Amino acid sequence: MNGSTDKKSSLLWLAALGVVFGDIGTSPLYAFQSAIALTSTSNAVPIVSLIIWTVFLVVSMKYAFLMMREDYKGEGGVFALFSLFQSSGNRRIPRGIMIAIVVFGASLMLGDGTLTPAISVLSAVQGVVTVHPGFAPYTVVTTCVIIILLFAAQRFGTGMLGSVFGPVMMLWFAALGVMGLVQIVQHLGVLMAFDPREGFRLLTHSGWHGFVIMGAVTLAVTGAEALYADLSHFGKSPILKAWYYVTFPALLLNYLGQAAYVMHDPAAAKNPSLFFLLCPHDTHALQLRSALVLLATAATIIASQAMISAVFTLVRQAKSLSLLPPFLSRHTNSKVREQIYIPTINFLLGSACIFLIIVFQTSDSLANAYGVAVTGAMAVTSVLWASVMFSRPDTSPWKTGIILLGLLVLDLSLFSSCLTKFFEGGYMPFCIAILIMGVMFSWYRGKALIDREISKNIISPRQLGDELEASGILRVEGTRAYITRDSKPDHSVSSILEFHRRTKDASKTVVILMLPSSWSNPHQVIGDPVLKKHAGGLWEITVPHG
Repeated sequence: MNGSTDKKSSLLWLAALGVVFGDIGTSPLYAFQSAIALTSTSNAVPIVSLIIWTVFLVVSMKYAFLMMREDYKGEGGVFALFSLFQSSGNRRIPRGIMIAIVVFGASLMLGDGTLTPAISVLSAVQGVVTVHPGFAPYTVVTTCVIIILLFAAQRFGTGMLGSVFGPVMMLWFAALGVMGLVQIVQHLGVLMAFDPREGFRLLTHSGWHGFVIMGAVTLAVTGAEALYADLSHFGKSPILKAWYYVTFPALLLNYLGQAAYVMHDPAAAKNPSLFFLLCPHDTHALQLRSALVLLATAATIIASQAMISAVFTLVRQAKSLSLLPPFLSRHTNSKVREQIYIPTINFLLGSACIFLIIVFQTSDSLANAYGVAVTGAMAVTSVLWASVMFSRPDTSPWKTGIILLGLLVLDLSLFSSCLTKFFEGGYMPFCIAILIMGVMFSWYRGKALIDREISKNIISPRQLGDELEASGILRVEGTRAYITRDSKPDHSVSSILEFHRRTKDASKTVVILMLPSSWSNPHQVIGDPVLKKHAGGLWEITVPHG
């Protein structure tokens, strides 16, 4: 049994590969070609230099090295950073300002979670049309069917999907690496791209057009924020192994390979199917090319899984901070409690994706919005990280300030470059984010007003028992248990009383189970429970800290 468990744990990186890196792993399909098409084909090396260093700085340095160190009880993302800030007890920054920042960042992420599946699946189906043009009239219908199947499969859980998607993505990354390596060996001059001065010179000589180029380069890091937000689904080690051992090397090889191919055949830079040109395209390799198209289609569909999983995590974290209603959550893994499925959010997200597909029809119409949301969320993540660092007495404020400056220069440069297409579709994630922010602030304000009213009538468990004894309320057979935390016991008891008043009934036996506020998992050591019996058939069970 232990050997089987260890084997599953050792392969967790493969599941993470299928869930976390699908989005960023399919960026070679369009990122390099989109960027090189905006400039001269002689700039193939500078363009790939910009992509390599952007991926290195954003993913490897910012998220893998910096952000992954900061988790809240194993969770990542903007809400986890906000929880870390709260637990630090720092009151120099007003809570209202911090909430506004975190809600804005989370809303952009949730908006990106709506756009990503729609664009990914639609572009995949359109890729099939390039091979079989007669399939074009069925593009939208086929995309909607795939979206429905993808969201219907979410009920099986992230772990199960990862075990299915992982091998497919492993094959995809192997194909990326091999195709790129073949081209690099033939044109070793492309290795000059590792010199960052190549990309810097291109930007300095391009003026304001450099922002447009960087907007295309940003496509290479879409999905980076999901890497941090999906931390709770697999843990730090499997995600980092999947990135450093498989994803990062494969991406580097393929981007360099595309640049090498353009150096050999400059006309290929204007070809939207540049990526597929790396595959042998003579008549004898027709089956190989068809297999690559099918693999790319599968990988692109899988790409949306990273954001779907991140959305589930963000919604659950928002609920714990009273920013969203307590949607029903289903735990899909008995060993990893953070792997969840939220049916209501799954339905809303899938419906929104189908709506976007029907309205916009093509991935090109949605592509302009791609990147704006995620780069905005990246900037918010940097600010929240710095807030956590500044709140720690053992951290050098000068060091944190310098790192924050570097992060903001990077994030805001990418964000500004994406804003160049704001009026061409970039406004879409902002519209979605504003809608989500409205829901969050309304719920937060309403919950605060309810809590304020409840706090006016705070009672103890003993008083609740007296109320049940004297109220004459209908008592039904059975036992009703209420699980709460010991951080605000009197507040929770008042909520229970209000519940009884609204339902106009109570069980003959009422149990209040108060767990320690620090208790986070079933394996954590806790003390022996303390039982108290009150009037009205009320039992108070307090579980002390271990």
